[in-house]
Amino acid sequence: MPNPSETSDEWWVNDQTPDNPYGKSEDYESFLDYLGALPRSLTPEIAAGTLRINVFELNDHPEYKAAAIGALEMWAAVTPLKFEIVDDAPFDSTTDWMEVVSPELGEEDDGSAYSSDRYVSIGQRFHDTEPNKTDIGGYVFDSFIHEFGHEFGLNHPGLYNYSGPGGVQINYLNNATWTYDRQQYSVMSYFDGIDVGETSRWSASTPLIADIEAVIRRFFSTVDQNGVRTYQQIELNTGDNVYGFGSTQYGYQLTSSGMQHDIGFAIHDTGGTDTIDFSGSTAGTILDLRAGQFSSVNGHSNNVSIFAGHNADQTDYYVENGIGSRFKDILIGNDGANTLDGRAGGDRMAGNGGDDIYFIDSWQDIVREEANGGNDTVILLSRHLKIRKIAHVENIIYADESTIQPGGGGGETPPSIGDSTMASIIFGTNANDTLDGGAGDDTIFGQGGDDLIIGGRDSLASRDINNTIDVEDLEDQTESDDGNDTLYGGGGNDTILGGQGNDILDGGEGDDTLSGQDGIDIFRGGAGVDTVDFSKESPFQLLVNLATNVASGGTASGDTFYSIENLIGSDDRIDRFIGTAAANHFWGQGGGDYFNGGDGNDILDGGDDGDILYGEGGNDTLIGGAGQDYLDGGSGIDTVVYAGSSDGVTIDLKNGTANGGDGDGPVQIVGRGAAIRHDILEGFENAVGSSFDDHLIGNAFANELSGGTGDDTLTGGGGADRLNGGAGSDTADYAEAMSGVRLSLTGGRSGGDIYVSIENLAGSGFNDRLAGDNAANVLTGQGGNDGIDGGHGDDTLLGDFAYQGDAPPRPGIGTGYATLGPDATNNSIAASFDISNNFSLTADPDIFDSTTVLHTTVNATGNGQGGYYKIELAAGTVITIDIDGIADPNVHDSWVRLLDSSGNIVAQNDDGGGDPGSASNRDSSLVFVAQETGTYYILEGSWSPTAPGDGWAEAVPAGSTYELNVSVEFPPAPPQPGVAGSDRLDGGAGSDLLDGGLAADTLTGGEGEDTFRFSTELGNGNVDWIRDFRVIDDTILLDNLVFESVGGDGALALGAFHGSAAGVAHDADDRIIYDTDSGILSYDADGAGEVAAIQYAQLSRNLNLSANDFVIV
Repeated sequence: MPNPSETSDEWWVNDQTPDNPYGKSEDYESFLDYLGALPRSLTPEIAAGTLRINVFELNDHPEYKAAAIGALEMWAAVTPLKFEIVDDAPFDSTTDWMEVVSPELGEEDDGSAYSSDRYVSIGQRFHDTEPNKTDIGGYVFDSFIHEFGHEFGLNHPGLYNYSGPGGVQINYLNNATWTYDRQQYSVMSYFDGIDVGETSRWSASTPLIADIEAVIRRFFSTVDQNGVRTYQQIELNTGDNVYGFGSTQYGYQLTSSGMQHDIGFAIHDTGGTDTIDFSGSTAGTILDLRAGQFSSVNGHSNNVSIFAGHNADQTDYYVENGIGSRFKDILIGNDGANTLDGRAGGDRMAGNGGDDIYFIDSWQDIVREEANGGNDTVILLSRHLKIRKIAHVENIIYADESTIQPGGGGGETPPSIGDSTMASIIFGTNANDTLDGGAGDDTIFGQGGDDLIIGGRDSLASRDINNTIDVEDLEDQTESDDGNDTLYGGGGNDTILGGQGNDILDGGEGDDTLSGQDGIDIFRGGAGVDTVDFSKESPFQLLVNLATNVASGGTASGDTFYSIENLIGSDDRIDRFIGTAAANHFWGQGGGDYFNGGDGNDILDGGDDGDILYGEGGNDTLIGGAGQDYLDGGSGIDTVVYAGSSDGVTIDLKNGTANGGDGDGPVQIVGRGAAIRHDILEGFENAVGSSFDDHLIGNAFANELSGGTGDDTLTGGGGADRLNGGAGSDTADYAEAMSGVRLSLTGGRSGGDIYVSIENLAGSGFNDRLAGDNAANVLTGQGGNDGIDGGHGDDTLLGDFAYQGDAPPRPGIGTGYATLGPDATNNSIAASFDISNNFSLTADPDIFDSTTVLHTTVNATGNGQGGYYKIELAAGTVITIDIDGIADPNVHDSWVRLLDSSGNIVAQNDDGGGDPGSASNRDSSLVFVAQETGTYYILEGSWSPTAPGDGWAEAVPAGSTYELNVSVEFPPAPPQPGVAGSDRLDGGAGSDLLDGGLAADTLTGGEGEDTFRFSTELGNGNVDWIRDFRVIDDTILLDNLVFESVGGDGALALGAFHGSAAGVAHDADDRIIYDTDSGILSYDADGAGEVAAIQYAQLSRNLNLSANDFVIV
């Protein structure tokens, strides 16, 4: 929930609805229901007592033991759960409720945090470099709160789970279901503020407000038969407590530096006179005393909240007093009697109801009270103050300035680089050197040249004359003997590798690349454009903020940066980079990254997986790469780039989307179904397409659209655009125009736009005039009455819309339901059950959007063999396959596959993925976008522990029942701007193709060998006039979907044409009839006169026309 804006005219407003640019669900109740639904053995009856937590195995790890006990303390601070710590004997399942195991044993659990019923394990492998990791705010402390939450019945609030190193990376854009799935609400969430567009992160020192609510609902409330929930009376923290700076409560102490500068917490306080103290904050704060609202401190957003509980007396949840910082603050009271002290800075304070007291120390302070909002008092801390903005306050008095307490917040000494025990001093030359310090604490000066400097590898397998190192060889080396090195690059473009130890890497002049590897390192880029490279060193996600000089996560923990412009992320980990006012270049590699470029002309390249990229100020270039990305250019002239896309892409700057190729993301569960997610675009002026056939659509601004290679369509939109088609046959399209256009390909400028490498034109939905040039052009009128002049060259002139060819197959409407008994013969491709015409729009609670998306259901009973189902799909169709209702999951663990017409596997899944429509975790589902038009087969099988290889068994156990739900979403039909009109097509010089489309058109082939095509439904209003058909040179093409009875593709059969003065069929074989007296050209479907002939063209009279002048296509 965003806090009230400092710049808002209503900064005291109640609305804290979270921003949701990513289109997530805003159903808070369903979010809470899912959060609190993890199966665990804890019951309300057990939770009402005292839970014995055995930490015996942590006795050899006192810092882990303290973190575990501290985390339990924080659960007890915000919920009614009570704990007894057992540390004098091993775990006894008959007396102890939960076991917390040693971090060494945690290494066997993949070195990460893990929970299983009554068992919690926190490993340490990936966090050894994090300083103070077991302190409040550290990774281990936070992980204990999280894993204990699982034991108290809390899910991750989304359909995801960490799968270990090398597994699929999880990010907010691709994996969050609810907009509330963020650390602001729940410590169970994987996503912090940076994941949702903020520029800082914090760690929770307590469970957060959604966690508290979910636990209380599950264990400390009841629901009657009418669905009415009754909550227990809860008493917590009933003394006079201080939260924040100078806190009286464990876990709530804020500091102005160190670990507890970057924490957040939830307050569950039901009595006493309490205070939130933000006096030592390092930035302006928002302090909101209302229960259920969020506050911001120490430069973070929404990191402090007050839980809104359910006691009958809601005044139990009042926190009475708030103290601001030395910066500009917003302080908002509740309905109680509040004391608000903004401290220094121009503060804004609103007490709301109650008898409130305000301390004012600046003429810039603002006090806002409601009329009849209590008996309020303003205390002026100086007799020199002039009151400017104070409303609805009853009393104003002066205070003795000598009694004012100073605001606080101390500082800490930055970590030491370390003492030197063995030292080497190495000087390079002005040539290109490779300098290796080996073990020990080294000082290396690169001097001139492009040097490779290595601070402390014990041995290197490859050092050639080009100063390159085999990465695999480097990774195999032992690094334990590395020292704390000081490495100087000097002049030239240097590569400096720090190795283990706490190193200083100084690039000096030139464009340098620095890699600190392990340890707490200092990077000094010096002059030039310098890069810090994390690509081969960090097994855990990174946070690097170049603006605040802060880094955490993996091997970046504790590192500092000076004059660094560029960052290279870790390989397939989630990286979070925040830039400066300089021009930054961030490479993400893969893993779903978050980049914020800050000011400056930045290049942000997310790489693979779903990324969130914010360009902010400056003229930025954003490259999302594969996966569903959220790309926001910010202010300035920004460009979105899909040059590396795996397929053609549609980039729509007007509607803020990109789909196809790298614009498509993974499947995401939506409601009871699933959908392919696409890139979301904000704030872009320019776009660059791929090497394939793209469609780029501009907006109201002046856009530069670059198609790249491939046959591209560029739709500029409302501004004065630059349309650069690049290689291929490219089209400037004006389908978005609000009136007719006059366009010409000669001169490089038309319709207010500049053309570069544009070969073709497509008009508007109105009356247009289109003119080609000397090249081979495709000119399309679209709607309206158009005039089209091909000019020189072999042109294609289309009066209305682009020719679409054969219609793709689509599933047909049928009963939409079938039942297959155990003896049904659908056990192979040859004997598959055809569901192609079995679809409906019948309402079905198990199928998402069932009344708008075609779907079918098959209830089947296994007979010991695989179940095959046949379906015809058009390219671009999204098919969702969902196996539900496995009644006997211990026998049938569903595994569904989708095969192409040759039996090759194109998609498969053996997991329901948390599909809410599933009855058990043995169900399965998948979503697939058909890449080619054709026949596909759904195959239902099983996972079997006795099957070879991956466990696939092409069998459904005999008697096992299941429900197959299939839904299809078709690719969108191509747009048809306007209504087809009567067009004038003039081919000019060259051999041209002319197709008038619908309505009565005038076709002039001009010079050359011209072709006239008829491809639209025939009728009285659809008769074209061919003004200059020349029998010797020209040809008429007939579409076999329109002229169905003329025969197959190719030359018209000799007997199918008849020309005479009578203008009627001569025998039953005649289909194309030419009236030599009138020039009327007709189609006779049966040649017998039973079906009247339909005129479709007007030619000159007495032409020597024959079957040789017609071709069927």
